[in-house]
Amino acid sequence: MNKDLYKHKESDSLPAEKNKDIENLPIIQDDEIDLIALVKTIWNGRRMIYYSIVVAVFIGLIIAFFSPKKYTASATLLPSAEKKANNLGGLSALAGMAGVNLNSMLGETTGIPAEIYPQVVNSFPFQEELIHQKFNFEEYDYPVSIYDYVVADSVESVGDLIIKYTIKLPWTIKNAIFSKKRTPGINADYGVVNLSEEELSSLKFTKNLIRVDVDDKTGLVTLSAEGKEPVATAQFIQKAVELLQEYVIDYKTSQVRENLEFVKERYKEKQKEYERIQKEFFEYKDRHRNIDPNRVDVKYQQLNDEYEIITSVYKGLAQQLEQAKISVKEQTPVFTVLEPAKVPNEKSSPKRGLILVISILLGGFVGIGLIFGRLIWSKVKEEW
Repeated sequence: MNKDLYKHKESDSLPAEKNKDIENLPIIQDDEIDLIALVKTIWNGRRMIYYSIVVAVFIGLIIAFFSPKKYTASATLLPSAEKKANNLGGLSALAGMAGVNLNSMLGETTGIPAEIYPQVVNSFPFQEELIHQKFNFEEYDYPVSIYDYVVADSVESVGDLIIKYTIKLPWTIKNAIFSKKRTPGINADYGVVNLSEEELSSLKFTKNLIRVDVDDKTGLVTLSAEGKEPVATAQFIQKAVELLQEYVIDYKTSQVRENLEFVKERYKEKQKEYERIQKEFFEYKDRHRNIDPNRVDVKYQQLNDEYEIITSVYKGLAQQLEQAKISVKEQTPVFTVLEPAKVPNEKSSPKRGLILVISILLGGFVGIGLIFGRLIWSKVKEEW
């Protein structure tokens, strides 16, 4: 009976000794990796890998099911191609292959290149105008601007206040002592842009929401945004496209529009002067219609000369005004919307399948790392 018990105890100790021998297998021999020892070491610690994968999958499922749903809307534009004749011949093409834009260097670029569109969209004037546009958010029954939406969302709830003055009380005191916040809505005039906290939050909201991609080969411009509300996200992209078109058109036609306004003002001035001299001349002519045409007095000749000069100038300005209007039409770029913004029906994130796969892989790698970390730690303890 005792012999059988001894044998049983001895057989129970064999797996532990075997595991210990496997753990002590030299994985690296003569600067070479022993794959058999490596596989045996990983197989021996498979339970740790299992546990690591289970923990990683559990965390991944929490992230996948509790992360807010987001929807992606996008629009694709094809800006009008600008062709302008130059005397450089093939030199311009060769310079383009080297990455040098000779047309831009020589002042022949008359519009905003598509490569600059991301900077235009992220610029302060563009973003500042965008945050005051109104959109249909699910929480409101009427259109609300992004500025008002962010300001309303920043109001602390009862739960936030309780956490702020209980758990986060030390940080609340620290922020109250060391932070210097400006009074909301009050911006002193320093001659430069001076934004309030609400405006900064609104600008941050829009910059993190919108993205602009330019395809260098095709010239296509894609504006995309990912938000929590499908309708508001699609409206946001649509308004961004409209504002971008307005900015490019205003920049491209700025000079011709200034010339148009100048000619229009001069035309109006001469129109009043023309109407005045025309009325005065014909009234004088009507009063002296019985006079012999061969006996023209000095006053009549003065009015006639002034009338002819002003008429000539007035007609010339009228022609210039029409030409300026035509120039504005010619210089106005045309955008082709290849893919308009649509309300997304399917969520773009979180991608639960991808999160689950990444969690499994990450858990496996962490488990393997823990196995080798334990081996290294045991070696260090032995050396000590």
